[in-house]
Amino acid sequence: MSAGDWKNPADLVHSLYLKLGVGPNIMSLVVKLEDDLGERGDWVMLHSVIPSRDERDFALLSGIDPYGKTVFNHLQMERFLEEWQRVRERARDESQQEAWQRVHDMAMACKEDRDLYLRFVGN
Repeated sequence: MSAGDWKNPADLVHSLYLKLGVGPNIMSLVVKLEDDLGERGDWVMLHSVIPSRDERDFALLSGIDPYGKTVFNHLQMERFLEEWQRVRERARDESQQEAWQRVHDMAMACKEDRDLYLRFVGN
């Protein structure tokens, strides 16, 4: 493909990251459980767990913006949790396994409370 085939520079950068084995799937994300005012204090740093945009079998997780903000609500948590379970093995070291579990716990809290949101903040 030539540079002219890309409609947006972010798609070109993302494709190059994938070819080089770097990029969004190894970038850091902060995951926060927030209320309507953004005042809930639960958060965790996550690395190398989120599927890339090209992994279409992860409808929600592949839509997480590695450079911006992505927010999920209680109505999305059942599907989110199904996909989250499928990426568990991507958390390879102990710190990321703990981070995976904390995101899981925050997602469960979000599922049970319509006033909570799960926010992913890229860098």
